[in-house]
Amino acid sequence: MSWRDELRPPSFRGVLFHIEANTRFGGRRGFTYEFAKSERSSDEDLGRRVTRVAISAYVIGPDYLDQADDLEAALQREGAGLLVLSTMGQATMRCETYQRIETKDQGGLARFEMAFVRSQVGVAAPSGRENTQAAARAAAAQNATAAELSAGSDDDWS
Repeated sequence: MSWRDELRPPSFRGVLFHIEANTRFGGRRGFTYEFAKSERSSDEDLGRRVTRVAISAYVIGPDYLDQADDLEAALQREGAGLLVLSTMGQATMRCETYQRIETKDQGGLARFEMAFVRSQVGVAAPSGRENTQAAARAAAAQNATAAELSAGSDDDWS
């Protein structure tokens, strides 16, 4: 089976769009210690970076304004949603930023530059209502879970 047979229509929260380019960012976090008056240094690996995705997309056609409004509404909604990309698969992501671009020379077309970050699904913020030992233990357990989920893996894309 060729890669073309596996292409999926790209969408965010079920709103379809066309892709010009998409880029996935990752890597590892770290801190490099450089010692004064020395040629020595030390590097500390702090774990995987959170996965980010940048997309150049567009909507086109006689109803492009409705399509663009629908996509913009999906991008503005709170929380994470399902992002489906033609070649990368799908993952739960949150829109960090977007730009909607329309020009007088390209009628019937709206371009979008979108940036997404992998969602921390299942990780809730501590309530902060009670400052007891039980609440402290619960917060510590939650922080440990958040640390485990912080970066994710390539397996997050299906």
